Amino acid sequence: MCAPPSPLPAACLRCTIAARQRCGRGLLRLHDYWTAKREGRRFPARRDIDPIELGTLLPHVFLIDVLPEPPYFRYRLTGTTVDEIHGQYLTGKAPRDIRTPEIAIAAESQCRQVLLTGSPGCDHVTLMAQDQSYWHFERLVLPLSDDGTSINMLLCGIYAT
Repeated sequence: MCAPPSPLPAACLRCTIAARQRCGRGLLRLHDYWTAKREGRRFPARRDIDPIELGTLLPHVFLIDVLPEPPYFRYRLTGTTVDEIHGQYLTGKAPRDIRTPEIAIAAESQCRQVLLTGSPGCDHVTLMAQDQSYWHFERLVLPLSDDGTSINMLLCGIYAT
């Protein structure tokens, strides 16, 4: 089951130490990058995010557009590791298009929570889906705003653990 969102990644007893360190460092680096890009504002804007600066994080990063009407969220861009973890190409799709319904519901729920609170969300997912696929990953969702007030995009990172 999905853990409730928290500001920083939570530990998991099922993770190997190496996986936990890789995941934790990566998501904390992404969170630190987002924090630095805020420059005193509540949220950074998409234009503040430079893919070159993300470096080795880039395969783990994805951007989600916040839309004014259903499906409300759409994957704008997904790194190669993001697609590998999900077992499908997600660019242009909505979270509800994720092949595993349990993960689709959790992903959309986390996006909605970040949109409602305006705060970063991090969850650790460990589950066996109905299709017998095993999911074990940690995901960070960070709000972006072009006007400094309304969240119009989400900067996200994901690591398999």
